[in-house]
Amino acid sequence: LDRDVHDQRDRGRGHRLRAELTAVPASSPSSSGSGSPRPRRADALRNEKAIAEAAMRVLAEHPGASMAEIAKASGLVRATLSAIDSREDLVRAIQGQATEAGAAALAAADIGAGDAASALRRAIRALVGVGSRYRLLAQEPALDPTRLEREPAVASRLIALIERGQREGDLRDDLPVPWIVSVLAALLVVALREMEAERLTRDQAAEQVASTLLEGLAARRAPDR
Repeated sequence: LDRDVHDQRDRGRGHRLRAELTAVPASSPSSSGSGSPRPRRADALRNEKAIAEAAMRVLAEHPGASMAEIAKASGLVRATLSAIDSREDLVRAIQGQATEAGAAALAAADIGAGDAASALRRAIRALVGVGSRYRLLAQEPALDPTRLEREPAVASRLIALIERGQREGDLRDDLPVPWIVSVLAALLVVALREMEAERLTRDQAAEQVASTLLEGLAARRAPDR
């Protein structure tokens, strides 16, 4: 009875997390005094994207580059950096682009098809593939390892996949879904850092993340009698 109560509570947390993710926008625009979101100007969004893309190029060659050097490489003057006025903001902007790329990669991986374990392996390979393009983030102290699990476009897909695997008996159902998503996010950050340090290739990193997670999530079968 206690086990059933805990299982229901864990599943309830997973459902609540998914509900919260679908209710919260992927970005957090500033609000007006009335409390309604104020859309960001198109030129501000373009500038932020240009700066983040330039930063990817500059930081790959010069990890200690200043904001002025990054602004120059992006073709913008330092005064345009109103939304991105610190290195921490810049890292968040790049990580935001990486998360958007991750959502697109998950959609392309068709993780709604096939058994959940195989689909989760495809999801991991897709996310590690994106991470390999943004691995310069691994050296940044401002990297937020919880960003992935808080982004609806990514987390909601992973939550749905894990819940399906638990329902169909492919994945353990005694672990809370939010816990599994958090563990996956942490493993992806480790993979990012290992790829940046050139200790693992992209394929090796994907395999190690998948093996670590899936072996721990394998459904437990009752012993034959």
